[in-house]
Amino acid sequence: MSVVDEVKERLDIVEVIQSYVPLKKAGRNYKGLCPFHAEKTPSFVVFPDSGTWHCFGACGTGGDVFTFVMKRENLDFGEALAMLARRAGVELTPRSPQAAEADQRLDLLREINQATALYYHHLLLNSAGAARALSYMEGRGFSRDTLERFQVGYAPERWDGLLRYLTGKGYAAADLAEAGVISERDDGSGYHDRFRRRIIFPIRDQQGRTIGFGGRILSEGTPKYLNSPQTPLFDKSSVLYGLDLARQGIRAAGAAVIVEGYTDVLMAHQYGLNNVVAQMGTALTEQQLKLLKRLTSRFVLALDPDAAGDQATLRGLDVARQVMDRDVVPVRTANELIRFGDRLAADIQIVALPAGLDPDEVIRDDPAEWARLVAEAQPIMDYYLQALTAGLDLTTAEGKREAVQRLDPLLTELGDWTLRMHYVQQLARMIQVDDRVLWEQIRRGAAGRKAQPRPAQPEARAKTAERRALGVDEHCLASLLAHPHLFAAVDEALRSGGEAGVEAEDLGQTQDRAIFAAWRGWLEGGGAPDARAGFCDTLDGRLQERAGYLLDALARQPEVPDDLVRDTVTGDVIRLRLQNLRRKIGEMRFLQQDAQATGDRQGAMAYGGLIREMHTRIGRLEKVVDERTMMGRRRREDAAVRVFTPGE
Repeated sequence: MSVVDEVKERLDIVEVIQSYVPLKKAGRNYKGLCPFHAEKTPSFVVFPDSGTWHCFGACGTGGDVFTFVMKRENLDFGEALAMLARRAGVELTPRSPQAAEADQRLDLLREINQATALYYHHLLLNSAGAARALSYMEGRGFSRDTLERFQVGYAPERWDGLLRYLTGKGYAAADLAEAGVISERDDGSGYHDRFRRRIIFPIRDQQGRTIGFGGRILSEGTPKYLNSPQTPLFDKSSVLYGLDLARQGIRAAGAAVIVEGYTDVLMAHQYGLNNVVAQMGTALTEQQLKLLKRLTSRFVLALDPDAAGDQATLRGLDVARQVMDRDVVPVRTANELIRFGDRLAADIQIVALPAGLDPDEVIRDDPAEWARLVAEAQPIMDYYLQALTAGLDLTTAEGKREAVQRLDPLLTELGDWTLRMHYVQQLARMIQVDDRVLWEQIRRGAAGRKAQPRPAQPEARAKTAERRALGVDEHCLASLLAHPHLFAAVDEALRSGGEAGVEAEDLGQTQDRAIFAAWRGWLEGGGAPDARAGFCDTLDGRLQERAGYLLDALARQPEVPDDLVRDTVTGDVIRLRLQNLRRKIGEMRFLQQDAQATGDRQGAMAYGGLIREMHTRIGRLEKVVDERTMMGRRRREDAAVRVFTPGE
């Protein structure tokens, strides 16, 4: 048994998914609201017998326990395997004594940080010396409940209060220093408390474990904010303040609101705005955005409305554009060809805060106004148009040239033609030039900058092709790429069974569907069937590599007669269509049973009609398969060549 199978066998898929989504029993299965899109009527179903789940609503996706955790936590397969293996108690690799010792060391540092947080929190709420600090926080509108929820504390004006307390508990000073809660004296004669005369904000990881601290000075002095130093637990570039309490809020809202300060987060959560987190520095970092993109693809930046805040926003946006995933999208060119390009797979918006007010002040004074500001946040390009042209004299030739240079890479990045031309026209009005002339200049500049994707060398692709045999749908696509005349035969066979011709949806993988749609569009648009190189040049580089891999893998298969290729591909496309129809029937049967159980007679009848219709389609296609099998059985039985091996 493989480790994947062992993990699946040990885990109850209902129990795992129920830790993320409330489920209710529905016959032998379970239903709930889909966690991947907003809905009011439950369409998310878990099938414990098969160990699978499926969304019958807007998502239309499904899978097993691994695909659920990967999609929910935005993990790759290896990360999901590690997470689920821990939950199942399956050891992936033997732990070395050194690894066990390192884990114990980290546990000790977490223990020290938690003890420190409790010490400072107790002082804030119970010490007479903390009266000023407590009055300050309450004066800013923070409730006692909020202070307790975030475990806010107070570090008194003492050099050794925490040091004496924790060493008295048995902790070694060297361990306290490694945890970052005390510092070595300048003369090397010992240690002193790192934080003094400061309000303390414990910083926690995603699991809610204290890993560091931020301290705001209570009176005059510098620095205004002091964080823990870099430690084995704490790296401010990879932490977001409040994320442990905001994870569910971000998922529920479908967006993460990013602010600059600890108090901004406290005030937001106090007013029920539970999707707010704070960056830990002057700008967002790659590591911070990777944490957030597991939860959402919509980001709203609400940084301080000053020059420093503008610069931080620009730096954060630049990082976001580099880090966030990109979708491969079809783009129609001027000569009616279809190219595939990148589009940022994220919705990034900017909140325009009132001058002189921080987020916590806006929220405290008028929560409804804050909600309005977030709802009316600017799209990223609107912000760029203002921020990147600020300070330029757009009445001069030099100012106009500089504005175009700053903005044209961002304009060409927009995958949507309508959006792109909207912002080109907006920039054209700003610099008072003809938008057609401006777009032509931007287009030429982009063509000059674009690095032409270099196809993988045949030798390298051949090595990749040797790694595994092609699956059924991969073989079908590769054959249609290599032999475009097969389209006519496959379409004719499907239509003889009352079906539409071969479609992208018959294939399983997103990349393959994109290649298929582009190839069919190329042929129907008059592209030469034998001009595959020209066709591949219209594809995105990643799709080029995928198409090259499929063609090379097919070329490495033994030669077979043309009629056997035709029969094999036609039969396999029909079987793929049949598989999809049977899967849909299984799903519809569940919905029909659920409708019957809830007394929805009309819904049950509608589902029954759809099931009968799909059975009719299956019957027609099975008849086509039988007829083709009888005609071609002898040839296939005599053939000494196996074109491909599914599942290898």
